[in-house]
Amino acid sequence: MKVNLLTKGHSIYGNKGNVWSGSAHIYKSGTGNLCGTPALATNWAAIEKVDEIGCKACLEKYKTQK
Repeated sequence: MKVNLLTKGHSIYGNKGNVWSGSAHIYKSGTGNLCGTPALATNWAAIEKVDEIGCKACLEKYKTQK
């Protein structure tokens, strides 16, 4: 899913490993990553302007929230 398709309050999050592996998460403002993975590192997905969400668990949860 492309980042520009996320609704208000949602953004991309990912550490360096997520950037390299294409597994960036969907971060919900005030809540954290939808899949429950802690967002403890620098958000390299945003810094590197990654435009594709790759975490399958985040994508599934996002679909059920809509």
